[in-house]
Amino acid sequence: MKWTIFQVITVIFLTLFMFIIEELSGNRNIQTSNGEWVAVYPSYSLFIVYLFVIGCFYLLFLFEAKKSKNVYSHKIWKLMPMLCVVIGIVSAIFFIIGGIATPLFEWVQQWRFLLYLFFIYFMFLVFLFIFSIEHKRHSFKQSVEKTVHISFFG
Repeated sequence: MKWTIFQVITVIFLTLFMFIIEELSGNRNIQTSNGEWVAVYPSYSLFIVYLFVIGCFYLLFLFEAKKSKNVYSHKIWKLMPMLCVVIGIVSAIFFIIGGIATPLFEWVQQWRFLLYLFFIYFMFLVFLFIFSIEHKRHSFKQSVEKTVHISFFG
């Protein structure tokens, strides 16, 4: 029960972090000038956002690994790398079709939290893919915590 509470707290922190980013970026107005110079966000701020999101995924997986009955011993993990690829391809196709056939980009401009949801969803798929490859590669012989640590740096 303790680890589930930590997982919920991690999701709350991720949600608050995205809300704070939205508030900070919503208050900035980038004014274009007649010259050739345009304001650009520093690259380290994007790196911090990536690192925070991946760190939250890392904590979610680590807290799950510390539970007595975790999901990592299920048979689905043998198929998970291929499942992640299929889900990722189908998701990308739906995203592209959604951008072409629906007013998705207008929705994203109107409700910017959709952009963060897409970002988190695709980052989660990448992290899950890396974790599942590492988990399958060692054929459940190494501890799940070590697999989570390796996936974080992957």
